[in-house]
Amino acid sequence: LGFIHLIQGHTENIEVGFDGTSWKPQEWGEAWNSVLWAYNGWISLSVMLGEVKDPRMLPRIVAISMSIVTILYVLAVTSYHIVLDMETMKSGSALASKVAGIKIGQAGEVFYAVAVAVSTLGNAMCASLAASRFLQAGGRSGILPGCFGLVNTKFKTPVFSLLFVMLASTVFISFGNVFKLINTASFTSFAFTSLCAIGLLVMRHTLPDISRPIKVSLFFPVATVVMGCYLFVIPWITNWSMCLLWSGLTLAGVPVYFVCVRGFYRPYVFLKISDSFTRCIGSLLHSE
Repeated sequence: LGFIHLIQGHTENIEVGFDGTSWKPQEWGEAWNSVLWAYNGWISLSVMLGEVKDPRMLPRIVAISMSIVTILYVLAVTSYHIVLDMETMKSGSALASKVAGIKIGQAGEVFYAVAVAVSTLGNAMCASLAASRFLQAGGRSGILPGCFGLVNTKFKTPVFSLLFVMLASTVFISFGNVFKLINTASFTSFAFTSLCAIGLLVMRHTLPDISRPIKVSLFFPVATVVMGCYLFVIPWITNWSMCLLWSGLTLAGVPVYFVCVRGFYRPYVFLKISDSFTRCIGSLLHSE
């Protein structure tokens, strides 16, 4: 639709080019949060690598899928710029529907709104699958209560972890502002992604001969660390109160980990309640 609009001679919206572009590092950081969040789907596949038949295919799958998604995203955003003026673009609300409404009419606007909703549902399903695997791994390794590691005997999925992810997502969505939610999630997730990349670099040095089904160039973990550090530092400049809150919540888990998980102090009552709850959940959800 965007390129049809351009062929029809409508060039007024793209003639302004990049007028008004900000070069402030903090504003670029906020923009990068949204951009990287849009391309964050590849992490879902890497988290579920243990369920992939041939893990060595991961680099090829990521390269192909990321290339396709990048091309589609760039074409979509270019179409938005062609059809919509800058003020409408800044609103950031249902841009695809607005383009369809201008070129097709109300029917097109409704169709695109439904299409975007369906694609969002698909993305939510993939994200839920990946997030539940984090919890499942924690439950199996003893970092989280055993109920998180339970797997349904019929479908081979961590049902309790999926239900917990759905509940947590509902709570976060209730806050209402999706952009604040993205910035908050990016602040914490990219920090841990950078720590994982640092761990990979350390293991390359300390365990050079260990068996690796997948081995990639060091460029990728180094780039991840650099970008992660940038995205971790910038929010402290723009919204230090949010950073302080979520850093405190994250660090609050450190003493709990060392006391309860590492075995310094495990109350008998807590262990008994946890085991009873795990058996109860296993019976209700037919999981083990």
